[in-house]
Amino acid sequence: MGFLDGLLNVFLKATDPRPRYTEARCLLYKNSVGGCDKCYQACPKGAVRLEGWRVELDEVLCTGCGLCTGVCPGIALEYPLGAIQEALIRGKGKLRCSKAEGKGEEVLCLGRLTPGLLAEAGSRFGKVVLARGDCGACRIGGPEVPERLARMAEEARRYFPVEVEVVEGELPGERVGRRELFQVLLGSAKRTAADLVPELPLPALEEEKEGELPAELRLRRLAASRAPEVRWPRIRVEEGCTLCPVCTNVCPTEAVRRVREGEEYALYLQVAACTGCGACVESCPPQVIRLEEAPKEEVGKELLLFRGKPPWYDL
Repeated sequence: MGFLDGLLNVFLKATDPRPRYTEARCLLYKNSVGGCDKCYQACPKGAVRLEGWRVELDEVLCTGCGLCTGVCPGIALEYPLGAIQEALIRGKGKLRCSKAEGKGEEVLCLGRLTPGLLAEAGSRFGKVVLARGDCGACRIGGPEVPERLARMAEEARRYFPVEVEVVEGELPGERVGRRELFQVLLGSAKRTAADLVPELPLPALEEEKEGELPAELRLRRLAASRAPEVRWPRIRVEEGCTLCPVCTNVCPTEAVRRVREGEEYALYLQVAACTGCGACVESCPPQVIRLEEAPKEEVGKELLLFRGKPPWYDL
């Protein structure tokens, strides 16, 4: 039964279009003030439900477009990014959706692209060219895809000054003829097979331990290492901080940590893990946290945000 169970699991994975959901990185689950419904708002098919302080994805309604993954502040929703990164590398920065005609590397829907993927590809090739089909008539994504792509490209430019061009129709190059038909079919089969792989290894920086950051943040950091300058989101804690644990509790990527040092407590920020989601800003009881931008030299560092003796220490 072990072999048959394995085959069944592979089949179920191949037919399940839903992204992976990491509950611990969901702002809804973290009880962030204001909550979060961005995935619900972004889904064009009504496949996202917000129930019991967590996200539920309907396997029947979900088409796998990926639009929810691009807007998730805590990267709680994600597809394996290694296969898409490899497709961008093989295509030298050119990629098409599965509904766009022509040759070239493809992804099911361009909605699966993330700021990290775009920034990393831009750091390699300078320009990223994406070809889309008729989004208005597409049953996978929908008319929202071009607008979402523009937002993803703008976010990607925080980490690398990438130029993103989106064309409707085929990628620049020759049209697919009969001789190339087999190659196109083979490419689609390869994409399906790649989707079965849980996660391909992404290149890591020398000082980074594998698995420290989500794949999306590792891609952003890799792109930032090649950029002349970056605008990485970070936070600053001003006077008035009570050193309560709220900011550390709501942070979806554990970018903020609080440690006791003698009679004092200290708050530290791992800049590379900060997504700029703003959960700590909204949830801070004394409202002393501000969002800022970190220069390139701060990205690989852990910064001291605040240190002191809490007013409640002797209580």
